[in-house]
Amino acid sequence: MTQHLPLETLIDYIHGELTPEADAAVHVHLTACPPCREEYAAEVQLGEALRASARAQEVEFPSMIAARTWERIRNARPGPLASLAIFLRPAIAVPLVLAIGFGAYFATPLGHAAKHDRTINASYYLEQHAGQQASDPLAERGPVPVMESSLVDTAPPAGGPNDANDAIH
Repeated sequence: MTQHLPLETLIDYIHGELTPEADAAVHVHLTACPPCREEYAAEVQLGEALRASARAQEVEFPSMIAARTWERIRNARPGPLASLAIFLRPAIAVPLVLAIGFGAYFATPLGHAAKHDRTINASYYLEQHAGQQASDPLAERGPVPVMESSLVDTAPPAGGPNDANDAIH
């Protein structure tokens, strides 16, 4: 650079807002140009003076106001809306919603198919079992003989528990 740096470029250089190429060019120029180096030093001193002045003018928060504020915070009671918000926190609300959802699903026909007759026709299964027993000649127990209820002996057979099951089936 043959001419002096503009003030805006120096300020951007101080704040690190230049591209790497422009930053390198300004650095090279500052090492070779004493007037720009003086301007750079003046800008750095001005920035430091402004920061020192701002730190010196920081005002402490008045202790009486701070004490009253903390007292109000400690004595504050949440209103009904705040209490409701506290109650509906996710740690409580999610299980509550799930419980209500399961209750609504299982207590009402909501989402269920139309109700069907849910009785079991036991005679169908007994006839099917008897048919399978009669049609399987190699079954261990063989076909079940049909007896009248008055002829059936209520005492268990003398052979043991396995023989009693054989007689029932």
